[in-house]
Amino acid sequence: MNHTSLHDLDSILMAIDTATCESYRIHVPLMIAYANQQIVERTHATDLLGSCPIDMVYNLHADHSRLMVAQLEIKSVSTLIATVAWEYQLFVSRGISLDFFLLDFAIWIEAINQYLDARSAAQITAVYRQLCDLHPHLVLRANSPQAHPIITDDLLPYFTQYLQALLKPDMAAAIRVTGEYVTNPEQLAIWWERIIYPAMYEIGRLWANGEISVGQEHLATAITQRVMAIYYPLILNLPRQKGSVVVSSSPGELHEIGGRILSDLLELNGWDAYYTGANTSKEGIIELMKQTDSRFLCISTTLADSLPAVKSLITAVRSATIGSTPKIVVGGQAYTSDPLMWRQVGADHYARNAHDGVLHINASHT
Repeated sequence: MNHTSLHDLDSILMAIDTATCESYRIHVPLMIAYANQQIVERTHATDLLGSCPIDMVYNLHADHSRLMVAQLEIKSVSTLIATVAWEYQLFVSRGISLDFFLLDFAIWIEAINQYLDARSAAQITAVYRQLCDLHPHLVLRANSPQAHPIITDDLLPYFTQYLQALLKPDMAAAIRVTGEYVTNPEQLAIWWERIIYPAMYEIGRLWANGEISVGQEHLATAITQRVMAIYYPLILNLPRQKGSVVVSSSPGELHEIGGRILSDLLELNGWDAYYTGANTSKEGIIELMKQTDSRFLCISTTLADSLPAVKSLITAVRSATIGSTPKIVVGGQAYTSDPLMWRQVGADHYARNAHDGVLHINASHT
């Protein structure tokens, strides 16, 4: 990738001030409406859509605006580039021409100039122009082979059967193949980390590539949640003498599996883990930490546009009166493009995976 362009983009992002961020946020509904209307009215635009339904473009505009709101605040070039490249990959798999994105960026520039004041518009259109300059590199990145979690040979037959059960979908088969392997807590830990996690990663990849529907993705998640609930009794009565940990997904997010895996592994390691699930409010998390006198807060984040909410949550926890000062651990897919993002959101540690998170918390205990 052009490092000069990346440096320029970093400088442009860092120059955007709070007032400009807020102006963009306030005018997002108007800009989305403008972009949607322009796509419908421009013949060239509809030609570039190919077989992609227009409703998906409307969803793209809504998702893109959330991404930009977050990135104007977080200001991470690597996260912005990775997420825009993911947008390319997602929509090209639905039949959209890559040339569509250059046209769409131009339409967003028009919308920004129409609805924002001149000073704010100048700051933000500079970001879009830089994205246009980086278009060839975004295309290359979108077309690059994706890395997959490694499955060891001894687990590959189980992984294949479990993934097939999720895709079919066949809940009974998913429960059955899990039971063929999992008979004790140690095997449960291996299944959670080395079968469920990579299987759900593959489900997400298949959805992003347009190979399965969003309904299939949701069913796969529901089946996995049922499997985890069925086998939870294997760890239910294990001793927990190390203290309390609150585990949560990011505020506003509905992704639960990563946090659930971490919570169960912590309980396997002697911690009393309180998993709040998805979309728990800041106030609810703080109150739970007070009630449980938790020494740690772990936050799992899948989407990059959730990072400002994570930063806000951490700030609120730091400001609250919660017994002993808790340590905050973050992790999830939102950090993979910028592993130093954890510092920017105010955390104490970044866990690359659930195993790393458990190791860190255990080490902090001793």
